[in-house]
Amino acid sequence: MEWTSLLSTTMGALIALAASALAERRRWLRESEQRTRDDRRAAYVAFLNATAEASEILINIARGHDRDETALARAGTVLRDSNVLPRRLELSLVADDQVVEQATLTVTLLRTYRDTVARGLTFDTEEFQGARTAFNDQRDRLTQRMRGTL
Repeated sequence: MEWTSLLSTTMGALIALAASALAERRRWLRESEQRTRDDRRAAYVAFLNATAEASEILINIARGHDRDETALARAGTVLRDSNVLPRRLELSLVADDQVVEQATLTVTLLRTYRDTVARGLTFDTEEFQGARTAFNDQRDRLTQRMRGTL
């Protein structure tokens, strides 16, 4: 009879330990996934903010709100000045391949947009509007893709 109660106690303790370890593992996985989502979200926001800043600078130059002797030179360096390229590299570390592809296309269209403004084209030209619309549409597609991964 003594062996039965000792065996029952031991089995109960082992089951409790296993359940506790399993619960701890699940909690750790959940927290790890949350940290990964938070890291992605931060990289996504940083990249989108950088592209928004670059776009805002370009549109202000094209509209003539921010025109001075250095305006076209600032348009030429907008990707660097707004940290778009470093943010894209950051994104490539935490995002899935489809988001990285979409981000690369967004940067390509932002370069076209930048080149349009750097050539001195103004807001009311068809070429400027086409470049701006293509960039904004692509950024919207990228944002939707990003949302799908969070």
